[in-house]
Amino acid sequence: MSLIGLEISDAGIIAAAGTPARLLELDGQATESPGFALPQKDGLLLGKEAEGKAHLFPRQILNRFWDQLDTEPLEQPAKYAPQSHAEIVYHHMSRIWQAIQKPGDEVVLVVPDFYDRQQLGLILGIAQELSMDIKGFVPMALAASSIACPGKMLMYLDIHLHRIEVNYLKQGEYLTIEDSAMTAGKGLIHLHRDWVETIAQEFVGSTRFDPLHLAASEQELYDRLPAVLSNLQHNSSMVFDMIDAGTAYSITLKPDLFADKAQAIYGDVCRLVEGLRSKHGIKKPVLALQLSHRISRLPGFREILSTIEDTQIIELDRGAAANGVLEIWQQLSDQHNTEGISFFTSRPWQQSRPKYDVEPSAETADMLPTHLLHRSIAYPINDNPLSIGREVDSEKTRVQTHGHASRISPLYCTIGLRDREVVLDEHSSDGIFVDGTRVSGSMVLQLGQIIRLGTNGEQFQLIACLNRDET
Repeated sequence: MSLIGLEISDAGIIAAAGTPARLLELDGQATESPGFALPQKDGLLLGKEAEGKAHLFPRQILNRFWDQLDTEPLEQPAKYAPQSHAEIVYHHMSRIWQAIQKPGDEVVLVVPDFYDRQQLGLILGIAQELSMDIKGFVPMALAASSIACPGKMLMYLDIHLHRIEVNYLKQGEYLTIEDSAMTAGKGLIHLHRDWVETIAQEFVGSTRFDPLHLAASEQELYDRLPAVLSNLQHNSSMVFDMIDAGTAYSITLKPDLFADKAQAIYGDVCRLVEGLRSKHGIKKPVLALQLSHRISRLPGFREILSTIEDTQIIELDRGAAANGVLEIWQQLSDQHNTEGISFFTSRPWQQSRPKYDVEPSAETADMLPTHLLHRSIAYPINDNPLSIGREVDSEKTRVQTHGHASRISPLYCTIGLRDREVVLDEHSSDGIFVDGTRVSGSMVLQLGQIIRLGTNGEQFQLIACLNRDET
């Protein structure tokens, strides 16, 4: 028996379970199941299988059932289609539950903030009809947020198939969603359509080959788009090939091509952020923007956000909400000690750094860190770099991390003295954060800062001993 965190987004439903939490396979071998359905004579295709045929059968594909969840009859139901969005959601949840359930499992549902009471009631009813033991509902922004940002205005940004959400989170003894804003009718569906059209235009302009002239080649573009976007996150360009009637065609793609096409939508999101800051902020406070993995991987989006004055950007791991709700569930259940299923509107929140943290005084503010504190042990920092990871060079001073092997990098980073500065060098793509900001490459460290491995991983603190040789 285990507790499952089920993160509901039509861009990709995610489930997590276990200690430490891990993502579950719920759509074949995939850990995300998008909200697509394709009615066929012999049954309903769902998730990735349906998404893979969305542009082969554009008039039959259904992708609004999670976004517009209700029991109203479909206006123009496709042949063999279920009669309502709620019925399609039932089939999708049933497919997912069959893939992940074990006897005695309990479920916490993590949901976007835009669902109203009636829609939450429908989801609960469907879950109970499927014999899912639902323990409660938690808003996605509360579950995913893991990094306290004292003195800053905290927001959570996420994108779904048909909308983008911005949640303003009020920090105090409890974390609460104070306000929300969204771009309804603009989401991943619309961005992907624009980007596929852009790739097609590049082919036409360079080779006169039009990938959109056949449904099969159009579907291929959509199928390969996620890999393209992932590649361009780490490379300044890539060669993209397609074959038509035995002839190979090739173009070069760059991140700017996609970022430029998305400027209008990115601008809308920036205006939502600025609007919430103007509405609730005092004297234009510093922003801390926590980005879901869905929105952080959009090409050029982080760069656009960074143009907003006084902004800290925090990139969250895939499944941060599903994983996060498992970590906070004990706190939530202690908070709710009555019987029944609760919708949690707040969660306990630690505004300060860990209890061993003390902000540097004026006298010590300019001191270099001399040691790295981890699990009550202080490791000296010198010109022989500290190696942090699961498998590190035994000849070097090392800090061994713990946790599930698949979630811990062999080598996350090294920390050492260089030119009279303490420098962290990144060696992993899993994500290293210093005071909530993701490190890219190298970073000079300061006394009192907190280093974290991944979104919810182990933490380290930079401290100073009066004698550098102290242990």
